[in-house]
Amino acid sequence: MSTSLRAAITALAQALKAGPVSSAEDALALAALIPALHQHLVPAAPTGAQEFMLDPRYALAMASFAESAGHQALRTQIYAAHLIEDSAAHTLTSDELDAVRAGTTDFSTPVERSAARPCFANPTALLAAWLHTGFFEAKRRIQDAHHVIGQYDYQHQSYPAQYPLMAQRFNDQARPPGEVLAAARRMCALEPKREEFAIPTTSSVLAENGELLEAEVYRQMEEPDPGTRRKLVSSCLKEAKNRTAKKRPEAEEGIFRRGERDGLVHYDVALRPVRAELFESSIAQSDNPRSEAGQAAREASEANEEHGGEFDQVGGAHPDFVTDEEAAASHEPDRAPLSPAARRLNGMMNLMQINARRLRELLEATRNRRSASENSQPENQEPNIPLIKPQVVVMMSLDELEGRAKTHGITSHGFKLNATDLRQALANAQIIPMVLGGKGEILDIGRSQRKHPNYMRLGVTVRDRGCLVPGCTMDPERCNIHHIWFWSEGGVTAVYWSAMLCDTHHHDVHAGLIKVIPDDGVPKVILPSFIDPTQTPVRNSYHMAKAA
Repeated sequence: MSTSLRAAITALAQALKAGPVSSAEDALALAALIPALHQHLVPAAPTGAQEFMLDPRYALAMASFAESAGHQALRTQIYAAHLIEDSAAHTLTSDELDAVRAGTTDFSTPVERSAARPCFANPTALLAAWLHTGFFEAKRRIQDAHHVIGQYDYQHQSYPAQYPLMAQRFNDQARPPGEVLAAARRMCALEPKREEFAIPTTSSVLAENGELLEAEVYRQMEEPDPGTRRKLVSSCLKEAKNRTAKKRPEAEEGIFRRGERDGLVHYDVALRPVRAELFESSIAQSDNPRSEAGQAAREASEANEEHGGEFDQVGGAHPDFVTDEEAAASHEPDRAPLSPAARRLNGMMNLMQINARRLRELLEATRNRRSASENSQPENQEPNIPLIKPQVVVMMSLDELEGRAKTHGITSHGFKLNATDLRQALANAQIIPMVLGGKGEILDIGRSQRKHPNYMRLGVTVRDRGCLVPGCTMDPERCNIHHIWFWSEGGVTAVYWSAMLCDTHHHDVHAGLIKVIPDDGVPKVILPSFIDPTQTPVRNSYHMAKAA
């Protein structure tokens, strides 16, 4: 067996030296050998290693080959992403995609492309779906290809790589490609944002000495010691970032959620000086005991601090299923005094509440001045007032509501509640409790009419948590409510026959690429056969994992 295997390896090596691969069939057959070779080199279990594998000399030689293979695999990944974009593979018909997945493609026939809307919006979407990887990982590979292989404009015209020097180093088989790609990504973050229809260009960021930053990074990469090389490159890029940040501070402006720690959800706020002054002025006014806003902030200490503003009304009515004793017990008797930071937060939340109410009053007054005919609307139709009105939706199972479960419910944006938080939430009249069954079906919401009213959309949101298609990360606020039973085919508007989809996947459903089916009150999707050959109905687990 060893003799025949050695002979086969020798014959294959000689065939590869004779010339490049000349057909798609040969290239794919050769590529299929790569994972098979790796499987034969690694035992199925640590205890299954053969005797020669325990030789330390073999271990060192194998480590060298594995490192080289890993570098080449990374180059192949980026090159494959480039080929997908270069060949516009996202425009293939679904039949062509099915054939490629099944391995039955006849490469001698012309390529069939979609005459109308393609199956995928762009190469990134195809790559993410085809490899079952995340969208951002697919996007990173496409962008890496732009950095070191080639770029394309909106008309699919090709242009040189964004970083020609990095491209040279990337193709150098003796250099690790990973650090080249990492440096290119960091340099790209410093580039001016390219307009949608602008022609792709090469690097334009300058170093402190006036030469291209890419040239300086390339020179630092010549350092032979890996640790010193990484330090030099990192220092060079950090200095360039600091210089660029001073010129373009708006690039870092925003509100950033940093996750949950110690029972609190943390946010970072980065503002330009002008906006920071407005923000500080608002805080100062809301924290001033001599102003109405400041006084309201101090009075808010009697309210529910966890919800603030619009929800700080625990003294009012509470849901029917909460008794007066339970509502009274929901408040913490020994609450610590408000800190200045908490007082300022209460003031800001109250300010948003007051401004929203005044805007509503202004709109109502404007509408009342219109004629009776213009102002009339059906009783069951909710007024279309463009206001931001925050609400807290607590999702729990029947077991959680009755105290038979160890968990205590979560909010629609994935924040977990402990027992105290849940008790306080249920005692608050402004909190909307949504009871779900064991399979997640809505138990207490459901009506039929042409347009989904807000209460019905809320029910679908609680059940689906966002776009239904696996891997999609679109928030529920930016999704559509889809009629599973098409309205044009006699369907009805009901929670059972509704599903939440983002714009892209909503189009995919109506284009016939994706199917949505009701499954005992919980809708599921059937992906295309070239994505899921088993055609198993599935749901998006991303939003559930986010809440877990």
